[in-house]
Amino acid sequence: MRIGVAWRGAVLLLALVGPPAAFGQAASTVHGLVVDAGSGIPVAGARIDNLPRHLRSESADNGTFTITAVAGDTLRIRALGYRPADLLLTSAGQLRVPLISAPAILPEVVVTASRLAQRAAETAVPVTVVSADQIAATGASAADKVLAQVPGIQMLPTEPTGADLSIRGIDGARVLVLVDGEPTFGNLLENRDLSRLSTIATERIEVVKGPLSAQYGSDALGGVVNLLTARPSGPMQLSATGRAGGEGRREAQLGVEGGGRFSYRVNGGWREDQSVASVTQPSSALDRVYDIRSTFGFAVTPALDLRADVNLMRERQRWQLSADGFNGFNDNTGGTGWLEAAGRLGAGRWSSRLYFEDYTHRFRQAQGNLPLASDTAPTQTERTAKASVSYANRVGSHGLSGGIDLSGRSIDSPGKVDGAVSDRMLEGYAQDSWTAGQLLVTPATRVSWNSRWGSTVTPSVSAAWELSPSIRWRAAVGRGFRAPSFKELAWDFSNPLAGYIILGNPDLVPERSWQYSTGAAFGLTPHLIADAEFYRNDVHDLIELDADGTDPASGFIRYRPHNVSRARTQGVELGLKWSTGPWLASLGYNYLDAKDRATNQTLDRRATHSGRAAIGRQFAALDGIRADLTFVYTGSAPAAQADGSIGTQAQYLATNAQLRIGLVHGLEASGGVDNLFDARPAGWQGLFGRRYYFGLTTSWQP
Repeated sequence: MRIGVAWRGAVLLLALVGPPAAFGQAASTVHGLVVDAGSGIPVAGARIDNLPRHLRSESADNGTFTITAVAGDTLRIRALGYRPADLLLTSAGQLRVPLISAPAILPEVVVTASRLAQRAAETAVPVTVVSADQIAATGASAADKVLAQVPGIQMLPTEPTGADLSIRGIDGARVLVLVDGEPTFGNLLENRDLSRLSTIATERIEVVKGPLSAQYGSDALGGVVNLLTARPSGPMQLSATGRAGGEGRREAQLGVEGGGRFSYRVNGGWREDQSVASVTQPSSALDRVYDIRSTFGFAVTPALDLRADVNLMRERQRWQLSADGFNGFNDNTGGTGWLEAAGRLGAGRWSSRLYFEDYTHRFRQAQGNLPLASDTAPTQTERTAKASVSYANRVGSHGLSGGIDLSGRSIDSPGKVDGAVSDRMLEGYAQDSWTAGQLLVTPATRVSWNSRWGSTVTPSVSAAWELSPSIRWRAAVGRGFRAPSFKELAWDFSNPLAGYIILGNPDLVPERSWQYSTGAAFGLTPHLIADAEFYRNDVHDLIELDADGTDPASGFIRYRPHNVSRARTQGVELGLKWSTGPWLASLGYNYLDAKDRATNQTLDRRATHSGRAAIGRQFAALDGIRADLTFVYTGSAPAAQADGSIGTQAQYLATNAQLRIGLVHGLEASGGVDNLFDARPAGWQGLFGRRYYFGLTTSWQP
């Protein structure tokens, strides 16, 4: 059996599997499978044209297709993100057609842009992927240190402790941070801290810059960060990591995993540091975190999979409040869990998930290194329960998906709000990925209803057009929103010493934005990809505290939140990525113009210029050696001071280096230094200085 293969610009590797069958003169049905040449993953939505007979077919979700043909017919196979191919049939059989990625497209599978696992070529929204190897190259055990090295992201301090971020100038609660698609601890209490968020068991981090409210609802106004944990595979494997470094850094992790019909992974970690995010005074400082992340899966049938996840966290923070020995203490405890069922239904796939979260926060203060056991400071609590159902199916050139989310949330924040407050929310969303030749158009919309703040509709549309295998243009328009928080709606807080009270405003409406973006990726060579993106965000109905008269009962000044502010962020992002053999290098630059529309002042701590350069090389010595060098630059920016004045956050260039050495199979030593040249920029919150660390990682199969 012979098959002639003709390429348009590249060689198509083609295999035939199954028994041979000679073509007769009459047309017969040809069956085939289209896959990614690198990973073997089925390619859905590939277009197969029988050129002489003017017949057309498309591959299904599992990559299979059928088409009528006879010997001598030419099949043309095209799929977004791949080089096109022409195939001359000389005999019949079951075709397996591997397609090679186009130079302008990274052959990655992503989930964040549409809540579905799909090739990067199947989404018109660019997704930045930080791989497990890149995470390891940072030597970071918490998400803030990893995200600080992503172009377009700037880390921001939170008072009194903690780290948060802005994406393209949009900050804090307006950026949604997820773990496996679910929000992180502290969102409802406005107590999110990315220095608390562990990278334990993280396979990759996906970042979408721009609103994804049509897919995820509230808080995805500025973008989405999604930490995705590794799926267990292979025979049972045990792993352990230990690391130590400057400023009292000590860490340990243990893990066990195994694949098969019943799969499991359990990872536990402990880390301790004598520096606390955003705290500039090292005396008495302590940050100690315990983590457990676990997942269990069971393949009930070929068409039904079950999954259960349990994640636990406990944190103690201590920092100096005053020079007379008073320290502040944060004690945070959280747990999440979900049950998920997924499988095939007809020609499509469905999934359903039940999700639960419980998080508590307690602040105390005392002289010495431990809080008083008799301290009756109240505990703040947030709880979430959510049920979701989704379905996806391919119908011709349309990849249709949608779902329903139903949730109930509550907080109990004594001293901040009057009693426990709660809400209920019902949301529905729908999305279509429509392909027409080399054009991909993705409209989406979400309708949200909340028992406290009402309803909103958030549409979006994005498009990508492959002008050639080496050039991919894209554009997007999206609506984003952030719902008013529980505290903004229900504040009941007084400070008699300062003479003011803060009351909530039940008439608040969600903050809203429009983002417009356009850009292109260029495959300059098979090993060099360039990318450029222009964007603009217009944000209005921003919520701010305003003086609202005098309280008649107490005579205190009364403050109340209102939808009064507007902001605009716009800029350009440029990127370059080069990989060949053992080398991997990247360069990124972001220009940001972020303004308060009322004052025309630059938004707090938003640097106009920022960039990142990284280079890494793999050596074949021993059991493998990996060297990485990273430069992260943040330009100067205005910084609000405690007295209300505006100071300056100076420019900062951090140089980080790491070396990982595979000593023997299953044992790796690592060492590195953060801030190699000991830069100490003025106006930044937190501790800065050169910090070394060393570690050992081992894994083995019993």
